[in-house]
Amino acid sequence: MKNKIIAFDFLRTLAIAMIIPAHLSNFLSSTYSKLALYAADPYFANMGLGLFIFMSGYLIYYNNHSINSFQNVLSFYRKRLLRIFPLYWAAVAAFTLVFFIYAPKLNSGFIFPNAENVFSFQNIIMHILGLQIFLAPSYASPMLTLYFVGLIIVFYTIYPIIIRISKNSKQFLIYSSLVFLGFLAVSRTFHIIDHRFFMFFPIFIFGILTCRESLFEKSIAMIAKIPVVQILLAAIPVIFVMIIVLGSRAALFLDPKVSLTIEAGSGTIESSMMVAMLESIANSLGMSYAALKFIIVDCLLLDVFIITFCVLEYMFAMKYINNRFSSSLSSAFTYVATASYCIYLFHRPFLALWNSGTHFISNPILHDVILIFVALPLLLYISYRLQIFELSLKKSSLHKNPSAKTSPSQSPRLALAGRRLIKKYLRKN
Repeated sequence: MKNKIIAFDFLRTLAIAMIIPAHLSNFLSSTYSKLALYAADPYFANMGLGLFIFMSGYLIYYNNHSINSFQNVLSFYRKRLLRIFPLYWAAVAAFTLVFFIYAPKLNSGFIFPNAENVFSFQNIIMHILGLQIFLAPSYASPMLTLYFVGLIIVFYTIYPIIIRISKNSKQFLIYSSLVFLGFLAVSRTFHIIDHRFFMFFPIFIFGILTCRESLFEKSIAMIAKIPVVQILLAAIPVIFVMIIVLGSRAALFLDPKVSLTIEAGSGTIESSMMVAMLESIANSLGMSYAALKFIIVDCLLLDVFIITFCVLEYMFAMKYINNRFSSSLSSAFTYVATASYCIYLFHRPFLALWNSGTHFISNPILHDVILIFVALPLLLYISYRLQIFELSLKKSSLHKNPSAKTSPSQSPRLALAGRRLIKKYLRKN
């Protein structure tokens, strides 16, 4: 179990390390810095999000594999809501203040897309309730970054129901497929349920199956035993995606006859040649171009990339990231993993405020160096402290005993015990 904890701390660290650089280009000043990071956006972000979702499925089943009663279902929902919502509500408030209410007074260099609609009163209520993914696009407009929380809420809502009625993995796959098809029918009928549900739901299910069947722990002996080969295998998905991304973008930049459009949040790159090919195939199948592109690019190909990446990184972590690592390196993984949820929630408003406070730095290279080497470590530290503070409040509210008194000599020991409880809580959730 200890090896698993260290391994998943490493995977959380890897996931957040892939997401932040992909979003960082919006806050950099140097054109060269922007282009360097833009080459990885949004593919790295999608891989990082996919890894988070894969881990969510795995760990949810690991800690909640037995749901045998309605009381178990209610207990599951209660724990999930307490884990997700307090910090998420704070993030909704931060986004609203930074990117809408005080946005005209700030000089962050980042303009939030479709702000009037996204920050409308109705849409804010939808986000507070966590319904942005389920009710989009007809009744809600998911915010950048915070759409992920709405996505996880939908997955967690479905999970105990499927687990409750599934007696084995075969039934679990059948019911999961029925849920997918049912949501697809609802989406087509009522024009609700954001498309990202269909992109990431298979990855969540795959994470559950990986834990349920120990899919890759049983077959790990089949992998090449040479360590260098295994490391290369773990890096293949990233290298493969980068070759495609960089090759495609180099061709698009160099060929003046090729048009380039990038849709925010979709993770797709279109060229005139690719559009023509897909339109021809769509017409022959009697489908719209948008539908075919979503199926091929945003579902099939993206899911193949993400699942392959998750599998290999999971196997790499389980094989090499263990208690033989130095204590300092393991502590670093735990530190970043603990802060990862807060980093994800607050990095956009934090970086916007940072840019607003440092806009007087006229040299773009200097601005970017300070942002990367000062602002990001500060974000990590603040996120960690905020997460620990939030968990401490939860613990004190759940176990508070007004009649209990503590002597000064007992305080350090209790403080240490409290930190251990917090770490235990994090691992279980």
